[in-house]
Amino acid sequence: MKNIIYFLLTFLKIVRKLLPSSESKKTMMDSVNDAINAALSSDWEKAISTNEAILKEFKEDVETLNRLAYAYSQIDKFEKARKIYRKVLLIDRYNLIAKKNLEKIISLASSTKFKNIPRIKTKLSAGHFIEEPGKTKTITLINIAPVAILSRMRIGDPVVLNAKKHSIEVRDQNKIYLGALPDDLAFRLLRFLKAGNSYLSCIKNLQKKSISIFIREIERGKRLQGQPTFIPVNHNDVAVSTKEARKNIKIEEESINQEELDE
Repeated sequence: MKNIIYFLLTFLKIVRKLLPSSESKKTMMDSVNDAINAALSSDWEKAISTNEAILKEFKEDVETLNRLAYAYSQIDKFEKARKIYRKVLLIDRYNLIAKKNLEKIISLASSTKFKNIPRIKTKLSAGHFIEEPGKTKTITLINIAPVAILSRMRIGDPVVLNAKKHSIEVRDQNKIYLGALPDDLAFRLLRFLKAGNSYLSCIKNLQKKSISIFIREIERGKRLQGQPTFIPVNHNDVAVSTKEARKNIKIEEESINQEELDE
C-alpha cells in the first residue's frame, strides 16, 4: 500500500513539472503580445528575438514558428523563413499559414524581374489606420499590377498618389505601378489635389487578387477649409480604429487574409 501511495505521489510530481504552470502561461501570453506588438511597429529584430525566446520553452509551438518565419521574411532573410515554414509543416503538414507563406516565398525567390529592386522598409504604427470623419478612407484599387510586384509589398508600406489628367495611379516608393483609384474617387481627389490638398497613403490590405490602400488627408487647401475630402456613408465608416488595424496586420502576418499570390 505504501509503495502504491509513493508511486502516485511521484507520478503527480512528474505531471506537475510537465504541465505549464499558470505563471508560465501568463509569461508566454505576455511574450506573444510583445511579439505581435513588435510586428505591428515593424520592429522585426525585436519580433525575431521575442519569438525565439518563446521557442526556447515551447519548441514546437507552430504559431510562434509562423510568426518567426514571417518576421525573417520581412527583413528579406527568405532562406531562414523557408526552413522554419518547412519545420512547421513537419509538425503539422496541413498548416495553411505555413503552406501559403512557403509557396509565396518560393514564388518570390523565382521571380527575377523585380528581384533587384530595393524594398524601402518603414516603421508602421497601428495609429496610421485610425479613421477620422471626412479625412480618411480605405480604397480598393483597380487595374492592379502583376503578382510579381504585389508579392513584394506589405501592409503599412507607404505608397504615392500619382495624379494624371483623368486618373490617379498608385505607386510604391520606387515609383513602380501598383494600381489605380476607382474613377469616381479619382475624379474627386483630382479636384482636391489641384486645390492644394495633400495626402498620406499606405497599403491597408492585400488579398489574392486585390490591394487596398488607406488614404489620410494631412493638409487642406485654403479654398477647401470647410470641405472634407471624404463623406462617410454611415456611422460605421467612422467607427473603425486601432482594433481593426491590429486585426488586419495580424491577418497579413499569418497569411489568412492574404491568399497565395499565383502568377
